[in-house]
Amino acid sequence: MRLAVLPPERPTVMVVSHERSGTHFLMNSIARGYGYVSRPWIDLDHAQVNINYFAPEILRRTLAQFADQRAANLIKSHHAADFFDGILDEVLKKTAILYIHRDPVAVMLSFWRFIDHWPWREGPKRGDVLSFARAEPEGQMLRYQMKQRKNMLDRWARHVEGWTKAARGRHRLRFVRYDDLKNDYAGTLKSF
Repeated sequence: MRLAVLPPERPTVMVVSHERSGTHFLMNSIARGYGYVSRPWIDLDHAQVNINYFAPEILRRTLAQFADQRAANLIKSHHAADFFDGILDEVLKKTAILYIHRDPVAVMLSFWRFIDHWPWREGPKRGDVLSFARAEPEGQMLRYQMKQRKNMLDRWARHVEGWTKAARGRHRLRFVRYDDLKNDYAGTLKSF
């Protein structure tokens, strides 16, 4: 992939979220409002960036390389905060992180439909959204978590809680509520 280049005053930006929380809504908004590139994005979620995500130093070096290249292409991740244990402060020196989160009911409903759509085992396939929310995480979605969670709703809660804790005292790690971006688009974008 050919990377677009940022002007010197702009940081590289990574958008992080639990799946189905408005990731691309935020990415497209940042691109439109601030001149970043949302297509193609740098995808930390799949084989586009082939690294060992369970080795924090490799993850840190990879993100530093994108920042050093002044990548205007947004970086996307669904990884839990504990993937960044011990490296987050270093990452934030060169990269701003925006974490978007959404109401868990909306996430579970969207995620249930999304998982059911794929012919492979991305996650638990259940006949209704409540059974899905109570199901233990499985399949390819496990690549985003360090350890097993009780169920899908617990997985969502731990993801949000982990990033909430990580954001404390770190001004370059900002939270964005999906509903704020949806209901006050201009005001939310200006807050960045």
